[in-house]
Formats: sequence, structure tokens, C-alpha cells
Amino acid sequence: MTERSLALVRELERADETTATELARLDDLYAATEAVGARALALEELAARLPEERATLGRAVEEAERDLAAAEEAAARAAEGLRAAEAEGDRELVAAARRFDVRARDARSMAERRLREAQARRDELEEEATASKRDAADLEARARELADALRDRPRVAPDAGRAPAPGLAGVTEWVTRARAALLVARSQQAAERDAVIRQANELGSLVAGEPLPPASTAAVARRVEQALEGS
Repeated sequence: MTERSLALVRELERADETTATELARLDDLYAATEAVGARALALEELAARLPEERATLGRAVEEAERDLAAAEEAAARAAEGLRAAEAEGDRELVAAARRFDVRARDARSMAERRLREAQARRDELEEEATASKRDAADLEARARELADALRDRPRVAPDAGRAPAPGLAGVTEWVTRARAALLVARSQQAAERDAVIRQANELGSLVAGEPLPPASTAAVARRVEQALEGS
């Protein structure tokens, strides 16, 4: 009886290992699917706000350009005024003209900086938009790859293995299907593993002749093996 029990618990241990491996794989697939969904959502949000942000940054650049043009004109007038004051040789007039010239040049420098910053923000947005197109293509490919991995997988609903429709909307819709299918599959797999562990524990208690504290199938197998050696 004990040898037969050991053989059975070893079989349950192997079944436990198999289900544990499958659970880990399902967890990996779920995490990968979640990552695809999160990135698709971020890209959709970028696409939605892109027109307004482009318009806002375009207006900021135009305003900075106008401010710079005005600052350059004021700086030119200040420089001309300084030259005229220096030509007259009036100290007080020269001092006042120099102060005005310094302020005008400072204002021009600030206007130049604001324009560069506005242009940089606009360029960053365009770079982000360009990168998002590449990301979207990569994301669609990743979703198709995951759909292939889910196709015909035990306990995973067939919908999850169907390739997503083109575009981010298609990816998002597939993620919803795949996520639901994976949760159901994992729940079923976990229930099967729990049943295997429960059977092993019941068998261990039967061999020991007394209730045993809950243990893994490997621990139960060792307990049964010890009972066989001591018999």
C-alpha cells in the first residue's frame, strides 16, 4: 500500500510541477499583455492630445518670434541712441543711453532664450509624435506575437488567439479579450493545482494514519517516502 501510495504521490508531484509551470507561463503572458495594453493606452492618449498641443506650441513659437523681433528693434534703437550720445559727448546722456542699451540687450537675450525654449518644446513634441508611430507599429507586432502564443493554448478562450485588428484601437480591443481569457485560464489552472495538492495531502494523511498540516506535494512525497523506509 505504501509503495503504491508513493508512486501515486510522485505522480501528483509531477502533475503539480506541470501545473505550476503552466501557471507561471500564464502569469508571464498576462504581464506581457498588460504591458501592451498600458502602452497602447498611452499612445492613444498622446494621439488625442497631439493636435491641441501642436497648436498651443505653435502659438507659443509665433509669440516668441514676435517678442524677439520687438526686442531686436528696441536693442537697435538703444544702440543707435548710445552712439548718438557718445557723439555728443554729454556724460549724463551717455550714462543714460548705456543703461538703456544694457536693458535692451538683456531683453533681447531673454527673448532669444524664450524662443529657443518654445522651439525646443515644439521639436520635442514632434519627436515624440514620430517615435509614437514607430512604437505603435512595434506594439501591433507584439500583440500579434502574443496572440500567436495564446492560440490553441489549453484553457485559453479562442478569442484571445485571434490576431488584433490593425491600429491601436485593434490592439486595445484584443488586450481586453486576451486579459479576460488569461484570467479565466489561470483561475482554472490554479484550481487544478489546488486539487492536486489537496489529493497529495489527503494521501499523505492516509499513509501517516493521522491528519498532516498542509504541505506541498514535494513535502508530502518525502513524508510518504520516509514512511516507506520506516516500515
